[in-house]
Amino acid sequence: MTVRGEWTAKTVAVIGAAILTSGCGGMTDNPYNFGDDEIAAAAESLSVRPSLAATERQVTDAVVRIGAAAAAIAPGTHWRWHRERSLGGGCPGPYAYTDGLSVTTQAWLSDIPIGDAEWPAVLAAAREIAADAGMSRLHVHVDRPGHHDVTLSSDDGNRITFGTSEAASIRGITGCRRS
Repeated sequence: MTVRGEWTAKTVAVIGAAILTSGCGGMTDNPYNFGDDEIAAAAESLSVRPSLAATERQVTDAVVRIGAAAAAIAPGTHWRWHRERSLGGGCPGPYAYTDGLSVTTQAWLSDIPIGDAEWPAVLAAAREIAADAGMSRLHVHVDRPGHHDVTLSSDDGNRITFGTSEAASIRGITGCRRS
């Protein structure tokens, strides 16, 4: 055997041993593996939720109402629809194995950002509107001068992303629903 052949054989042996001994975690440890019971429970929970169409109307209405409140508080903002609505994604965890779907609304966009002076009042109005639609949780991604980004969400997966920096944007995503 040549030196190159010996080196190749040793390298393959070391890599093989590393693969065999390192392990990649058991199947039960994988957070993306769901049992039949978890999938059945997810499917059952979909049967008691409102339809996808009703949920989309509710989330879209909240997006529009937040934009209207923002325009009243920060009159320089002018809102328009941007991008297309999309259907399909958004069903996480065991819901991914059900017949559930999710809708992402068009973005409600203002080329003029919401000013720092108006942001607290706009956010308070957005929180109230979102809470009326069942989305009472607030997750702040960014909150610094000139850049604010939050998600308002519900326990059943509905959420609104809302932020301002160079522009302002509001977008809704439904939780997993049956059509």
